[in-house]
Amino acid sequence: MNIAVTGGMGSGKTQISKVLAGLLDGTLVSADLLCRDLLSIDHKGWQGVKRIAPADIFLPDGEIDRPVLRKKIFADKQFREAVDALIHPLVRNEMQRFCKMATNDSVHLVAEIPLLFEKGWQGDFDCTLLVYADEADCIQRVMQRDQVSKDAAGESVSAQMKIEEKVKLADFVVDNSSSFAEAVEELKWLVRNDSFGKKIEETMKNT
Repeated sequence: MNIAVTGGMGSGKTQISKVLAGLLDGTLVSADLLCRDLLSIDHKGWQGVKRIAPADIFLPDGEIDRPVLRKKIFADKQFREAVDALIHPLVRNEMQRFCKMATNDSVHLVAEIPLLFEKGWQGDFDCTLLVYADEADCIQRVMQRDQVSKDAAGESVSAQMKIEEKVKLADFVVDNSSSFAEAVEELKWLVRNDSFGKKIEETMKNT
């Protein structure tokens, strides 16, 4: 089965995805890492950005200056939308390729996708898992992780779809607000009870 894991910035979705992949003895793939690969020199994403980005985005060796790119994306909505229009279809194609490979090989795939619901990609997967965390916890984690101010962290967190809306869209929700150990126990319970498999069977019956 192919499971998409999502959640807000600072929710802990990366750690939860790793644990779930381990529990399922499955393959783990990250949309962020796919995006990073696509933006490597001469790759498809890099080629697309090269066509639309100013010269100061690139280092002397031709690689993208990622901190500069992030700043420009954050500051320039039109540029951000142009980059998204280039990169997101490429990432989705790669994700779909991984899903097909996992299905053909009869292995479980856990895909970490931060903007799963924002982009409407949930239909590409058998089921979805949302990593829930209170906004205050997310802001604190982003501050510590990225070494940014509370205002900057809050702005980044609030820029994404509200967590309450994501809860309505997800098949499963794991609460990682305060205790990671408790979140892992929730995951273990879901796996132990074959909750993902049962959900997929139920969905197939209703289609």
